[in-house]
Formats: sequence, C-alpha cells, structure tokens
Amino acid sequence: MKALLLLNPASRGGRGRKLWGEIFKGLENLGVEYDAVELKNIGEAFEAARDAEGVGCVAAVGGDGTVNAAAAGVLQNKNRGMKFGVLYAGTSPDFCRFHKIPTGIGEALKVLAKAKTRQIEVLEANGRPFFCSCNLGFGAKIAARANCLRKFFGDKFGTFFAVASCLISLKKWDYEIDKLGKICACNHLLITKMPYIAGGLKLDIPPLADGQFLIWSVQNLSRMGCLRAVKNLYKGKKCGNFKLLSGPVKISCADRCAFEFDGDPRGELPLEIKISGRKLNLICES
Repeated sequence: MKALLLLNPASRGGRGRKLWGEIFKGLENLGVEYDAVELKNIGEAFEAARDAEGVGCVAAVGGDGTVNAAAAGVLQNKNRGMKFGVLYAGTSPDFCRFHKIPTGIGEALKVLAKAKTRQIEVLEANGRPFFCSCNLGFGAKIAARANCLRKFFGDKFGTFFAVASCLISLKKWDYEIDKLGKICACNHLLITKMPYIAGGLKLDIPPLADGQFLIWSVQNLSRMGCLRAVKNLYKGKKCGNFKLLSGPVKISCADRCAFEFDGDPRGELPLEIKISGRKLNLICES
C-alpha cells in the first residue's frame, strides 16, 4: 500500500517537523511506499486528501487541525475505499486516544503499515464533518483562547489557563433544541460521540451505538462552580447532564452565539447536527 503523507510544519509549535526524518526512515524500513506533501496551510490538507489518487491511504502528520482537515478531505475522495491514517505530531491527541491510534511514532508507523481499518461514523455541523466535539458559546471562547496558550504552556495547562481566563467574562446562553426543548442559563454545551473533550478533559458517559450522539451541558454555574466542574472533568467524574440523540437536531439561540468544532472557530448559530452519510475508513489497532 502506498501512502500520501500530509505534513504540517506548524504542528506542535513547529516542533512536529523534527519527527519527519524518523517517519521517513521508519516507513522505508517497513517497506511502505509514500509520497509526501508539505502543507502551507490547513486548507491544503483537505484539498490534497480530497484529490488524492494512486495511493491506498492518506496519512495526516500533524495535530488535530491537520487530522480533521485531512479526514474531511478523505470523506470527499472519489475512491470510497480510501483509507485514513494518523502519525500524530500535535498537542491534544483526543482523536487518537479514543480510536486507539498510538501517538508514539514508532508504534504508529507499525499500525499504518498493517493498514487494518475500522469504519467510524462522523458527525456534521451545518454540513461540515467534525471528528471530536462541537462546542457552543463558552466552549468556543475557550477553544480560541486555548489555541493561543497551548504553544506556551502545552496542551493540558494551556487548556486549563484558557478556561480560567474565560471565566472572568462568564456568560450564559439560552438554547432552543428541536428535539429537547429549551436549555436555559447554559454555561457550556457540546455535541460529541466520544468522552474526550480537550486537553485531558473527559466526560463520564456510556458507550454510544451506531447512529447515536450526545448533547452535554452544564447550567446555572457560578465561576467557582465552573472551576469545580473542570476539576471533575480532569478526573473523569460525573458532571453536567447529557442526552443521547439520533437523527438530525437543530440548535438555535436568541443571542449571538459562536460555535467551534475540533478546536477551531466555525461560525455562529443556528446549527444543525447530523451523522454523515459516509463513514471514514480509519487505520487503527482494532
């Protein structure tokens, strides 16, 4: 199997580039043919994955931004059998953690070389696929702040400092969800299929079946209440409320409310969430 490597030189604050030599040598030792493209921006990852031909898989070499853009491109590739792999070089490996993809380059290369796949469901927000979680309001503010702080403090502490700084201007939103009704005075709301949020934060949720996703929220919390909630999330303890859903769901808000998914700002509500009609052929351990 020949692989197309999409290399993000900006991942991990530029430090991800140091892994490239090890990756190239490792693939050669494993007998894996490859082409490599150095990306100028994240958008190129999507385009290169979408247009890839003459290869059996596309492999993202970067962080979650590179992973998400490349995976979205694979979903639009005309070859429906195109495989997707990850050689992680970022700071917040939630996608890899959930899907059992090693983050150590040596082990990740072995998994890529075996090319065993599992089809995974993908969620869409306003028609655009996302692979970890979609966050509204407070969560969107945190994501934008964390992107700036992680390069200085790392993933875990960068996320924590982003949460703490956003609490200074704490705001609550009232959401209207067509299948659930109103969720009022909401500090934070997210949509996901996995327990891992970001930076070591983890939801205590049951395994989800195909066709299911969940909406999780915390409401009516003070600043101290939010900090206690964050503490619980770092420990993976029960926190907030969640509802399991299937089928499309629409979310609106009377106030202006931003949303983000997979760590980057994506616009403002209204929002429609649904499961994509195409699954991703993900290279993983099981």
